[in-house]
Amino acid sequence: MPINLFGQDVIKSISFDEGEILRNIQELHCPNWFELDPCYSVGRFYSEFGIPKPKHRFDISPQVSGVVECSADKLPIEDGVIKSIMFDPPFLASSGESHESNDPNVNIIANRFSVFPSMEKLWDWYSLCIQEFNRVLTDGGVLVFKNQDTVSSAKNYFSHVFIMNEALKYGFYPKDMFILLVKNRIIGGNHSKQQHARKFHSYYWVFEKKKCKVDYNLL
Repeated sequence: MPINLFGQDVIKSISFDEGEILRNIQELHCPNWFELDPCYSVGRFYSEFGIPKPKHRFDISPQVSGVVECSADKLPIEDGVIKSIMFDPPFLASSGESHESNDPNVNIIANRFSVFPSMEKLWDWYSLCIQEFNRVLTDGGVLVFKNQDTVSSAKNYFSHVFIMNEALKYGFYPKDMFILLVKNRIIGGNHSKQQHARKFHSYYWVFEKKKCKVDYNLL
């Protein structure tokens, strides 16, 4: 629930409750919820939090009925017809890389969601998807982009920064950001030589498509 500040309910930018964040995004930015989800998977967002299913549901490998097979960077949608997009893509590269573990079998998340051979390739795909979303969204349309920073081969990859810069490049304004906090995460072994803080949060970027490209100097 929003916090009460000086007698008023105020929506805050952080929460341990993902459903709260999604409802707050809807209240502030997507009054009619989400029209398109290009990485629908099994639709956990919608079933778990009682959110209406998007009209357009896509996935590279559909797991439930009503989902059309396609990649998020190549949507079978006309130009400028979508008002809102919920994008919850993979945030890790291949489990063949070390994601805070030398053993690819111990990081359950990496093993389950491996798609790309490297973080650079994953980021390249993010960029293609952002371009595609810019194409299909109406002017003033909203893109909600869930993402998480990660560590690979002892190197920090700040995906939320890369995503913002790419969104600016392709005509989006970073309108808002929410941060989902977690108390526990699945952690691989061999942390005796940990070099970076373990990530216990993920981001929800809220971007708005502008008619003209954003002037970096105005941010």
